[in-house]
Amino acid sequence: MLKILSYTVLTVLTVDLLATSGDITMTWTSPMLPKLYSNDSDENPFDQPITADEDSWIGSLINIGAMIGPLPYGFISEKFGRKIGLLCIAIPHIISYLTLAFSRTVGLYYFARLLGGLAVGGGYTLLPTYVAEVSEDKHRGMMSATLNCFWTFGTLLPYVIGPYTSALWLNVILACVPTSFFILFFFIGPESPYYLIAKNKMDLAEQSLMKLRSQDKKGVETEMKQIQAELAENTDAVSILKFFKNRIYMKGLFISVLLLVIQQLSGINAVLFYTQEIFIAAGASDIAPEISSIIVGLVIFFSSFGTPFVADRAGRRILMLISLMGVTISHLAFGVYFYLKDRTSEDVSSISWLPLLSFLAYIVTFNVGLGALPWTISSELFPTNVKSYSAAIVSFSCWTTSFFVTKFFNDLQVPSRNRVPQ
Repeated sequence: MLKILSYTVLTVLTVDLLATSGDITMTWTSPMLPKLYSNDSDENPFDQPITADEDSWIGSLINIGAMIGPLPYGFISEKFGRKIGLLCIAIPHIISYLTLAFSRTVGLYYFARLLGGLAVGGGYTLLPTYVAEVSEDKHRGMMSATLNCFWTFGTLLPYVIGPYTSALWLNVILACVPTSFFILFFFIGPESPYYLIAKNKMDLAEQSLMKLRSQDKKGVETEMKQIQAELAENTDAVSILKFFKNRIYMKGLFISVLLLVIQQLSGINAVLFYTQEIFIAAGASDIAPEISSIIVGLVIFFSSFGTPFVADRAGRRILMLISLMGVTISHLAFGVYFYLKDRTSEDVSSISWLPLLSFLAYIVTFNVGLGALPWTISSELFPTNVKSYSAAIVSFSCWTTSFFVTKFFNDLQVPSRNRVPQ
């Protein structure tokens, strides 16, 4: 049975702080952009309200960084170790938040968002790998599931803190999360035993396992042999050319890329990045936009606990179909509301509840299938010795699609997105 306070659990929970930082970066825009449109100098750190084009770049540049992130961090983790790689991810997160806290120009905001995206891309690549490699087989699924819970907790934090703090203090508070991770992990984080064995550092690997499992040398002997055998099975290298020539790999790649592109075209990152602005545009509701955003964040967070259990008990095909249907109906309901509000003279006050209800239905049905299953399916379609190729291509496709969706979100909006400075 898993010990609640075992060293493995402590290590994974520490690493989960870095996961939280990643999704904080994703939803940071939701409470911040309304501040940047304000004429109030106490709210807006700039001399004047931002333009819609500046808004779109602040929102979307994270995706450019995330496209690039897996490459340098993948190299660092293979060359210098998983621990160094994770510590290096925290550094741009910290610099990004502090830059956002103290800068007074849009250009520095662009730089900070790009830097934050670099860390997000690296985190999504290295975090699952590290957690899987330090966890025992029988607890690996549970330990990996904590990542999703802390990612969604990161989604929630800006929604809760952002509307009630200044731009300065919001970013200073958010910087504390990766800073806490860096300090804790620097002192207590062990190197991955898989990495150490792969590099033939057997003594260090043994020490790492003894620390993680709180056992002596004899107690980790079986697991050491198991890891060695597992790594030995996956030593057959496949060149990138052979990867692209293999029809089975190409079919798997097509399915993986298609699923991730559909995921992003559902608009998930656009609605997460611009949640508060969407509710401001919707108007009419008795619930304040910032409260609606907090409700959305809470639903995202709590639904993340149930999703893995649903996925284990139902077929993936049926879950994907339910998810696609739910997302489609939710978007249609949203579209009807905005059409009536902005393109007709109809009074929408009687259906002012529809935007929040549609949003919540979208989030729940998205999480059921489109949220996690594309990544899960993709990881299962390829053997270990080609996963580095497939993961890089699939990740790049995901973030590229996300960039276009978030960059041009403003251009696709109804007239209610035209702000009047406050």
